Amino acid sequence: MTKTINQQGVGLVEVLVALLLLAVAVLGFSALNMVSIKATDDSVLIANANTVMRGLSEDLRLNSNNILAYQKDIQSVLSKVSASKNYCAAVEDYKTSTVTKNCDSESCTEEQLGQYNSWSTMKQACENGILLNMITCPGTADKQLRQCIITSWNGTEPVFGVSSASSKACADAFGIYHAGSDCLIMESY
Repeated sequence: MTKTINQQGVGLVEVLVALLLLAVAVLGFSALNMVSIKATDDSVLIANANTVMRGLSEDLRLNSNNILAYQKDIQSVLSKVSASKNYCAAVEDYKTSTVTKNCDSESCTEEQLGQYNSWSTMKQACENGILLNMITCPGTADKQLRQCIITSWNGTEPVFGVSSASSKACADAFGIYHAGSDCLIMESY
């Protein structure tokens, strides 16, 4: 009995199929790795934003007579951000024009402490790539006044309003998050 079946090249085809399967697996793993890296980066931003908001909330409780001054100062800095001036530059301008004392080492009035703490919190936000805003929470004007501390990143603006193609607001006028926004809101009083 003689075999006449020609088996040449079958081993090469098996190797090519194995390499194809390996390539698909490696590509899938790479895509999963990229998603994992983005999730890690987002969790770091969220942790930093929480730290900024908690610090500001504690400052507000310690200097409760100046809550509206904090709000005015934080909003004034955010309003100066434009295409030609970034948030960190606006924070530095605020320090230069408003903060007169280092309240960590000098005795300060409540107003000076509020200005120093506002600057310190905005500087911390800037160093972490976060925008900061503080507004009166929707629906609380006739009750105990509550402040909404808003932090945002990745192009989301720390405001309540309508999102459009050119402006991505954190939440709507009632404080309900917009889908896909990169921000956190903390209520403080």
